[in-house]
Amino acid sequence: MAFLRAAVTLLCLVQLARSKTEWLQSLKDMKLPGEEMPSVGCSTGRGPRAWGATEGEAFEGWVPLTIMDFTPVNRSFYVQLPKGVGTSRWRPAPLLIALHSQGDQADSMAYSHDYGTFGKSLGFVSVFPQGLDDAVPGGGDLGTGWNVGTAGDDQTCVTDEVTADCYASCWEQGKCGSCNWSGCYDERLFIYSVIQAISSVLCIDQSRVYVTGESNGGMLAHYLVQSLPGTFAAVVPWYGLPLLGYGLGAEFELVRDRTDCRQTAMLQLHGRQDDIMPVAGGVSGGFQPGWIYEPLNKVQQGWAAVHNCDTVASSTRTYWDGGERNFACFDYKGCTSGRRIMRCFYDGGHGDRPGEGAADQITVWFLLQYRLDSAKPKSNASIFV
Repeated sequence: MAFLRAAVTLLCLVQLARSKTEWLQSLKDMKLPGEEMPSVGCSTGRGPRAWGATEGEAFEGWVPLTIMDFTPVNRSFYVQLPKGVGTSRWRPAPLLIALHSQGDQADSMAYSHDYGTFGKSLGFVSVFPQGLDDAVPGGGDLGTGWNVGTAGDDQTCVTDEVTADCYASCWEQGKCGSCNWSGCYDERLFIYSVIQAISSVLCIDQSRVYVTGESNGGMLAHYLVQSLPGTFAAVVPWYGLPLLGYGLGAEFELVRDRTDCRQTAMLQLHGRQDDIMPVAGGVSGGFQPGWIYEPLNKVQQGWAAVHNCDTVASSTRTYWDGGERNFACFDYKGCTSGRRIMRCFYDGGHGDRPGEGAADQITVWFLLQYRLDSAKPKSNASIFV
């Protein structure tokens, strides 16, 4: 029996080693259809010199950004810029935006992932925006997090179970409620401003802007691709689901005739035993009880309808199938948009991920396969509608 276990483990390691090289080579060999959308930074950008670095050299560090929200607010983001990437007008670079979880920090997310490493070999820029914590002194504080447009909505939690309180930015806008758990700054404006700031400094391919996020960051990823349609070519939320009533957007409803939404491919990844954001939706348990989430299947079916895909997901193969966490994926076939709506499950709870670096490989593999249809990038005035 011990010999059999050892043999199975060895087989898994060999398979993982093969997948690690094969998926990467597949992206390097890929001829992505469509046209690049060079950003203004391709002609007028200062490159890493704008952040105090040497032209053509790698840069890693914090970048401050002041934006006009309901009041001026100082925000920031962490950048991983590989040497020679995003500095040539002849090679616009893809942009990957990664959103941290509740209570986390942008730089710690950057350190704990391999996006910067893959950016070197595949030629993309990684950006990690920083969430805010403006909890009222003495109130319930869940730490740094993201406003996903639900502040003031008392239908998204079981009010006698949650422990959060109102944040200062919500008090100032009259948006406090029994289910408040984050600040009320406009994250759509912030992320859009981050994209604009990066695109004005570096040579970015605006047809290849991607977003991924974990937990609360995954919730924000869902919110962004619905409320900023036509901005992201693909999205990968990790163990993050919309709150009740926001699976298809509520105020910023994802409707079937919204052409721009059909440009975004989606891969949702989730642990089968997650009790914080259960796969089946409903009320959360674990260490954060009382929040009510949309079922994963319902969310994906909504996206499948927008992309005019088959109504039922079927099994699909990837480089990472099986393994110790029984990784398995499903997608909706026949999407007339040419994009994939896909989901993958693995054994584990909230915050767990497939091991041996597979999580970052899967994320990068899926995102970099897509680009937006050639079109004139939206202006700030037209995107917030």
